[in-house]
Amino acid sequence: MGMFLGYIKELYALSPIKFLVNGLLMVMLGVLESVGILMVIPLLIVAGVIPGVEAASGLIAWIDNFLRALGVILTLPLVLLLYVGIIVGQSWLQRYQTLLNTGIQQSYVVHLSTRLFRAVAYADWQYLVSKAKSDISNVLITELLRVHSGIQVFLQMISAATITLLQVVVAFLVAPGLTSLVLASAIVLLVALRGFVKKARRIGEELSDLNQGLYFTLTEHLNGIKEIKSYGIEEAQVANYNRVRVMMKNNIINFARIQTGLTMLNKVGSAVLISVFLFFAIAIFKLNPQEFIVITVIAARIWPRVLSLQSSLQHINSVLPAFHVVKNLENQCLAAQENFAEDGAATKLQLRRGVEFRHVSFGYAEERAGFVVEEASFELPVGTTTAFVGSSGAGKSTMVDLLMGLLKPVKGEILVDGEPLDDNLRSWRRSIGYVPQEPFLLNATIRDNLLWACPEATEEQMWEALRLASVEAFVQSLPDGLGTVVGDRGVRLSGGERQRVVLARALLRKPSVLILDEATSSLDSENEKRIQQAIESLQGKLTIVVIAHRISTIRNADNIIVLEQGRIIEIGNYQSLMNNKYSRFYALANLSETAP
Repeated sequence: MGMFLGYIKELYALSPIKFLVNGLLMVMLGVLESVGILMVIPLLIVAGVIPGVEAASGLIAWIDNFLRALGVILTLPLVLLLYVGIIVGQSWLQRYQTLLNTGIQQSYVVHLSTRLFRAVAYADWQYLVSKAKSDISNVLITELLRVHSGIQVFLQMISAATITLLQVVVAFLVAPGLTSLVLASAIVLLVALRGFVKKARRIGEELSDLNQGLYFTLTEHLNGIKEIKSYGIEEAQVANYNRVRVMMKNNIINFARIQTGLTMLNKVGSAVLISVFLFFAIAIFKLNPQEFIVITVIAARIWPRVLSLQSSLQHINSVLPAFHVVKNLENQCLAAQENFAEDGAATKLQLRRGVEFRHVSFGYAEERAGFVVEEASFELPVGTTTAFVGSSGAGKSTMVDLLMGLLKPVKGEILVDGEPLDDNLRSWRRSIGYVPQEPFLLNATIRDNLLWACPEATEEQMWEALRLASVEAFVQSLPDGLGTVVGDRGVRLSGGERQRVVLARALLRKPSVLILDEATSSLDSENEKRIQQAIESLQGKLTIVVIAHRISTIRNADNIIVLEQGRIIEIGNYQSLMNNKYSRFYALANLSETAP
């Protein structure tokens, strides 16, 4: 509950004036409702509309004397007109308060969800790869919706509690003894039903786990849908999805069982309380007819609100686990947040001398096998092409992740133009063009995909980038040109076309360093040759880093770095390394050339 109250404090801090105005409107609504209840019946009595009841004493007598002094003669139309006026004012305030309340809620939800998304966006790479994408999606969508519902119910509960409190005050003025009896009975009933609140909390925790499982099942299915269909195992996937949904169904039914049980007990309790109330009002307190009518109407209004407070408390407890899940993810992301030393408006860095690795070592904390990269020392001179080669698991991708600043060295340092990479990390990232093995494309047009990485690019610059990537002619041949929609992850394009569009996007950024992370490994020879020609045309103009799949594609590289189990074992150009028939590179080259 402390975490929930922390969210409410944040809600207040976001819009303190609106929050206070909202509270003031709640009080005014409570007063108007209480006045409506308190005044209408006495006015009808004073007007003589209710036969057999006279304004003998108390509030009714005071109203009668006050109106006589003013010379006002009450009639049924005038009483009803006053009542309608009160209801009109109350309804208008209720509408305004509801809109204000909704605005406060939605502003806070936008603030909270954006804050959480920002925390995720700026968390470091090592943390993000340790989390399932489905878990993050579940928190950002489903759990945040539950948080919103909890805040909404809380504000409604505050409104109901405020109005109830004012009505209780009015009831005390009319019949303090009987009102005390009603409140004591309500407290007893709330205490008796506290077990339902605990059960609601437990079911809410189960629902959070099930939502996480559902998102995981759905995400994994969509990620692997091609293989699933090729293996013909759709039914197994459907059965797995159905299993999670059935568990969610049972969870919801259990919650409904608690809710209906609570409703039943509330009705039974209400019947008992009404009986006790009538007995004490007539037999013990012997209220006069005027007081009896007023207190009965007030009690009829108070009791449902008390039960509503119980229901709201139960709902809040059911969504408290969602508050915990959201806050937990946010705290984890903030703890793993990247620290940018430079200003957020940092400009692109123009590489002048090059990049140097000095005795760099890196290892994942959870691994005990030692370093993934160990004692790596080398230089990437500006304007040169450097290739990393080695067998699977040699540390090539880790080396590139270190170069991009996604991973931080455990030992050693990385210098960009003689300065520590971390000192200019944001500028460095903006100076990189990255082409991964699996091309990432939005389900949008080619134009949108290009502008995604470089929003300020002109049409002319986009065509120039497409030309450099050897894909200009292909895009021109499409009926819609740059306006062609590529489909989910570029499914409407071939593998080579996707890769060349991604290469064009990287070049559109006019990077200082172009990184090709096995960018041609999944392509056929023809498409690989096209991309290779595009890359060779850029040599000398950019600093290029390549993780090589086929050795033949890096014949013209200025430097080749051979990795084995995280260590650099050989450095040289293609010719010098191939001249040594006992070198590791020579063995890898022969394997690459003989591979199908």
